[in-house]
Amino acid sequence: MINHRLIFFALLVSIVAISTQHADAVLASGKTSSKICGDKLCSEIRGKSCPSGELRDPINQKCYPGSSGWKITGYFLPLEKDYPRDPLVSAYVQGVKKNGSFDYAENNSTYYLKQFRSTFLKEIAVQGSGKTNENKILQSWTHDFISPKGEKTRFYHYGKCATTFSGACLPLATSSLNECTIMVAVTAGKTDMKEGVISHGTLLRIPDIPSPWNTRTYWATDIGEWDDKHIDVFTGYGIKARDAAYKITKLPPREDSRVLAVGFKEIKP
Repeated sequence: MINHRLIFFALLVSIVAISTQHADAVLASGKTSSKICGDKLCSEIRGKSCPSGELRDPINQKCYPGSSGWKITGYFLPLEKDYPRDPLVSAYVQGVKKNGSFDYAENNSTYYLKQFRSTFLKEIAVQGSGKTNENKILQSWTHDFISPKGEKTRFYHYGKCATTFSGACLPLATSSLNECTIMVAVTAGKTDMKEGVISHGTLLRIPDIPSPWNTRTYWATDIGEWDDKHIDVFTGYGIKARDAAYKITKLPPREDSRVLAVGFKEIKP
C-alpha cells in the first residue's frame, strides 16, 4: 500500500533543496532582484536628471525633448442622433438635391436647403464636422458663408471623413482611447518643444492630464488656431466624447502640463 504522506514529504524536501541551491547561486554571483524602469534598473536612474531641454517619460523612464507650461484642451465631433428633441432647422448644403434641383447659386456653386437638428449644426460651426442621422459627415469651415437674400449665411457640405490639416481622417469612433495613437492639433512647424512648435507626425506624451489620457501616445496631425504652447486632443464622436473633452480641458493642470516628443510616425492621407 502506497504511503502518500511519505511521498508528499519527499517532494517537499526536494523543492526546499532546489530553492536553497538557487538562492545560494544568486548570492554567489552577487546578483539581487531589482525593479526594472523601462530598459534600465531603477537604481541606475534614481536621482539622475535628464539633459537640458529633456524630460523623463514616466512610462518608460527615458529622457525625451520636452517642456512644461503647455495648455491642453480637448475637442469632440457631434452626432446628430444625440439631439433627438432639438427643433429641426433648415440649412444650406453645397450641391444639388437628388432630382438635380437647388435653391440658391453663388460664385458658380449651387446650394439646397435641408433640415438638421439645431444644436448639431451649432456644434459643427464650432468643431468643423459631425455625423448626421444618415451616417454622412457634414462639415463647415471658418469661411463657409454665402449671401442668399443679401444676408451672410453659413453653408455646409458633405465630406468622406472629418479631415485634419495634414489630410489624415479622424477615426469615426465614440472614443479615441480605442486608437493606438490619439490625434491632436498643434502649433505646426519645425519641432521646438521650448517654443511650443511641433512638426506634424511627431508622437507625444502628456503625463499630467487626467487618467487614462495621461498614459496614451498622441500624434500631431492637425493645426490649431493659436500660436502658443497649446495642444488640442481629439476625444471622439458624441456626448461621451464631449464629456471627456471637457474633463481634459477643465481639470488641472489646465495650462501647465508637461509634453514630451517621444517619436515620429509618418502621416499617410
